[in-house]
Amino acid sequence: MVSRSTELAGDYELIQVRTQPRAGVRSGNLHLAPPDAAARAGATGAAVRDLIGWLDPISGDNTWHPDAASRDADHPGAVLTGSHLLLGHTGAMDGHLEQLTITAVAPEGFWGWWKAQPGWEITIDSQTHRALPDPAGYFCALRARKR
Repeated sequence: MVSRSTELAGDYELIQVRTQPRAGVRSGNLHLAPPDAAARAGATGAAVRDLIGWLDPISGDNTWHPDAASRDADHPGAVLTGSHLLLGHTGAMDGHLEQLTITAVAPEGFWGWWKAQPGWEITIDSQTHRALPDPAGYFCALRARKR
């Protein structure tokens, strides 16, 4: 669990490994910063925003969270609240959101597990015609090295 999540502000390489319904890996550059007073106040009625930011995709299937690249402080692509990092736009029932649960923190970064919350979307297996489980897996976020 994250004791002082504001200490996680900075730039990271985020690597997500998908374990269900099919294996996969993707990565991106994650930026997290403390919100200004106006953006913090924008969270009224929602979870407190400890950090906000965005994710720039590098590789893999990045169609899972197209809104995660948003740099709009009112609707950021990434929101850290406590030990949960949300990627995508929150509050929309038809939007795709991923919740990354941080289970450990070290000077090099943080890691844990994640699960997609695809809104109303259901993925059906083309062969069995059965609903597949929502994408899920584990992740690590490694602090970017300063050049």
